[in-house]
Amino acid sequence: MKKIMLNLTGIGLAGLLAFGCTCPVKAPEEAATPECPECVTEVQNELNGLKAEVEALKTQVNQLKVDVTTANEAAERAVTASQKAIESANRAEEAAQRAETAAEKCERIFEKGLRK
Repeated sequence: MKKIMLNLTGIGLAGLLAFGCTCPVKAPEEAATPECPECVTEVQNELNGLKAEVEALKTQVNQLKVDVTTANEAAERAVTASQKAIESANRAEEAAQRAETAAEKCERIFEKGLRK
């Protein structure tokens, strides 16, 4: 039992020494400045141009979303109008049939009147 305790104590002390020491840590190296500042300016200008392009494209996409919504609403109104037109055409056809029936009745009555 003593032997196991001594081994565990030894392992513990070795761990403390190995992992507990505070070794000096190197500071991260700073990024080296480029040799040509005009290259940096050129890249920044290009980046700004690309950002402006992205914003313009976002605006166009938003406009297209609005256009799609408007087109969907117009399509719904067109479907409703066509349904109403079909209903009106059906009513007109029924009215034409009633008028034809009434005209036939009038014709028969007129013929009866001529016979008398």
